[in-house]
Amino acid sequence: MKKFSECLISLRKERRETQEDLAKVIHKKRSTVSGYETEGKEPDLETVALLAKHFRVTTDYMLGLTNERTNAETVFLNDNTNFKKHFENVSADLRPIIAQTFDSFYLLLLKDMRQAHSDHLALYQKLLYTLQSSRRDICKFTENKNADLSDPMDISKLMSLQNELKNNVSSILDQLLQADFENAFYKRNGINTELPKQEAK
Repeated sequence: MKKFSECLISLRKERRETQEDLAKVIHKKRSTVSGYETEGKEPDLETVALLAKHFRVTTDYMLGLTNERTNAETVFLNDNTNFKKHFENVSADLRPIIAQTFDSFYLLLLKDMRQAHSDHLALYQKLLYTLQSSRRDICKFTENKNADLSDPMDISKLMSLQNELKNNVSSILDQLLQADFENAFYKRNGINTELPKQEAK
């Protein structure tokens, strides 16, 4: 398992952020972030929580106590039996839709995993997180007993949530297309954009 400093460096580079960028997130000086990465300085618990929230990982992962970034990874690794049970419980006409959805995303993800396209993988994560979290907020609003969808104010609020989701998804897709273009350009010109692999210790 990685130490805190190694996790921080790795996560920051994945997001293509500078120490200055990260300093703004945790409301510290750039030199403080540098100290976390190179001088063995330890952050307080509030800072660890801020970093974990920013990188969408658990505090245990940030502190090097586990190799699993999120609680969802545990579910992903251990939920095969439950998913199979749920899959078998849906009607036969829905199974091909679910299977094709998983197959399409699996093939998309597998290609970029093999080619170590960290930019693409990060954008897929961002896209799915945005869809999941924003749709959750929209459903929560529409299912709220106090919401009156005939009230112009509530309709306006709902439209605002929907437009925010559409704009965010559109922005991420634009970034994904730009990443496709850049990777094709680099490949055509023989430029290696992969990060060097760390030697095993």
